[in-house]
Amino acid sequence: MNVESQIKIGQADLWVGKWEGVNIFLVRTGVGKNCALNALEKVLLRVNPSLILSIGYAGGLNPKLKVGDVFLADKVLEINPASNAVRNHSLDLKQLELLDELNLSKKIVVHRGALITVDQVVDDTLVKQELGLRFNALAVDMETAVLIEHANEKKIPFLSVRAFSDTVEQSLVNVSSFIDSNGRVSKLKAGWYAMTHPRRIKQFISLRGQSQQATRNMTDFLEVFMRAYRQFE
Repeated sequence: MNVESQIKIGQADLWVGKWEGVNIFLVRTGVGKNCALNALEKVLLRVNPSLILSIGYAGGLNPKLKVGDVFLADKVLEINPASNAVRNHSLDLKQLELLDELNLSKKIVVHRGALITVDQVVDDTLVKQELGLRFNALAVDMETAVLIEHANEKKIPFLSVRAFSDTVEQSLVNVSSFIDSNGRVSKLKAGWYAMTHPRRIKQFISLRGQSQQATRNMTDFLEVFMRAYRQFE
């Protein structure tokens, strides 16, 4: 992306520029539903986009999914932790037709399916397995449900593209305590945790490498998508 300007909107960061000839407003919202929704609401007061494209990492809920695989949500479920009630947020499947026709590199493996949005990090492999089986879902994240709900209210087309940073077999360090009110990981808290839990350092290093792989594959996917979207527009 060729960045023309950078703006602070509340606690979110906004970059304005172009990629593959497409005008882009790139927003870093922070982790969690509240941060994501607040950022989107503020950005939509300034711009009127032709598409909201939600990108980021997801946790895998099925053994067939590998780190770095790309995931396209065709259904988004939101679980209420208090009542265990489930809300189904509708997606315009016509938007996914463009993604199905992309000419992608063979190294990029793409999956479609249901995405679950939760309120906290799912760090336990048994919980991941249960979520996947119970809801017939492939991925879990912490933001998409509120974004698509707001996009639907505003009648703006919406797509979600995620890359898997961890698999269903992998238990994670629960980083919920590291995330501040702005949805950012506190380096101080994370560093203190690493110092007081030295056996966990390998997990941090492993997740960092996996996240980098996921980022590379997602970026390659999006580059092809931007070229196609420019023609589609």
